[in-house]
Amino acid sequence: MTLNFKASDVTDGGMHTFEVGDQKVLVTRDGDDLHAFDALCPHAGADLGEGVRCGSRIVCPWHHATFHAGDGSLIEPPALEGLKEYRVKSDGESLSVDLEDEIKPPTPKPSHEDHHTVIIGGGASGFMVAQTLRHGGYAGKITMLTAENRAPYDRTALSKAYLSGKKPADKLALGGADWAKENKIDLREGVKVTKLDREAHEVHLDGDSLGFDAVIVATGATPNTLKVPGAELDGQYQLRSFQDAQALKDAAQGKNIVIIGSSFIGLEAASSLIEGAASITVIGQEAEIMSRALTPKVGRAIRKLHEDRGVKFHLNAEVEAIEGSGKAEAVRLKSGERIKADLVLLGIGVKPNSDLLSDLANKKGAVPVDAHLLAAPNVYAVGDIALAPTLLGEMRVEHWRVALQEGMTAAQSILESFDLEPMDRRVPFFWTQQYGKSLRYVGHAESLDDTHIWGNPDELKFIEFAFKDGQAVAASGMGMDNDLAAFEELLLLGRVLRAEEIRKGEFSLVERLK
Repeated sequence: MTLNFKASDVTDGGMHTFEVGDQKVLVTRDGDDLHAFDALCPHAGADLGEGVRCGSRIVCPWHHATFHAGDGSLIEPPALEGLKEYRVKSDGESLSVDLEDEIKPPTPKPSHEDHHTVIIGGGASGFMVAQTLRHGGYAGKITMLTAENRAPYDRTALSKAYLSGKKPADKLALGGADWAKENKIDLREGVKVTKLDREAHEVHLDGDSLGFDAVIVATGATPNTLKVPGAELDGQYQLRSFQDAQALKDAAQGKNIVIIGSSFIGLEAASSLIEGAASITVIGQEAEIMSRALTPKVGRAIRKLHEDRGVKFHLNAEVEAIEGSGKAEAVRLKSGERIKADLVLLGIGVKPNSDLLSDLANKKGAVPVDAHLLAAPNVYAVGDIALAPTLLGEMRVEHWRVALQEGMTAAQSILESFDLEPMDRRVPFFWTQQYGKSLRYVGHAESLDDTHIWGNPDELKFIEFAFKDGQAVAASGMGMDNDLAAFEELLLLGRVLRAEEIRKGEFSLVERLK
């Protein structure tokens, strides 16, 4: 199939999606320089032409994966790879793109042939370290040690598409079913690391040890447990691993489910399980759901999404005990109320698994790292355990995209190739999806004492800004995707929006980029 078009069909400095049969082609233009790519984001299939272009950056409107407008290379996850590029041919005023004429990306020069990188952990960060190393020409040995009996997989899908039955288990693997083999990764599943000897450059396993030149500690986090009478009863579940999700999915059908915790994981699970459950009740300690990220007005609007589908809420509530004979049968609140529970799901936060670096960790278990994720010479800490610098300050972030960013950054450090920005030039971003509606959050706000809303949360079309010292440091929203993507780009450019300007009334953040 061939796309025929004129340069004037694409705005100079912009981009445009063309349809060619059942395919979509994205064309970028900078003067007489035109490039053509697959238009659909490789992460979740969004049309990139409906996203934001900022200089050389193409930003996906859904999850802010970012690609280079000149060659389609990956700049920011959650996409795991760049865009397929096609050759643009010129014949006078007419231009054409033959979809059979693909431009293969240049093969990087092999490096680090005698180098060994050991990755402890098979989650998002660890996966992205290995992926970025191989894509960057790393020719040394990569060993990945994971405690799970499973290759790296998309953990974000567990509480969403997997629990709801929309995504089967065999579609969860990151990079595909044969990723480790294709990338020459020595993947060892079901392995427990007992010690990390930094001085000797050795990782100790049960009865074995591995030497390393660089080690990545990507050990993730462990869900918190209840400390109340009855916490030992059967019928209580967590949602962190595939095994957790599989057990929960198998047990939940037709049950009266009580979810303890009113943040993202618990609410995503409620959204995914409600169709097959007899009932779902969510218990939260705060006055409103997701109160650390959203003001009560926005929280109420999202809570209504759940209530309209039959989910019940007990907020400002505290669990006093789990009751039952052998297994959970009810949750008793401190108010004295007793809620029937055939199944209890705990969504009360996590603690970082930083035991291997305990001497470096702070009191909360977070491991301080520099902008390239180094915790100590040749030792990198990434993902849920890392206390890392960002554009908005030092923080430990438990979100998927940040974990992937940290994996990319650590790999770039090993490669000694700093084409990508270090972590202190990056902005945190996360999303949640409930009942097919996506809430996206850019930046970071320590408090929600000073905020302003554009749009109407009750109509699920809004942006809520949070301010610090009169400047917008975070924005969450629904139904205004491009403005949220533009907000992130403005933060990256250092063009911070001031509170008084935002309070004057709505304007296009996309236009502000130009």
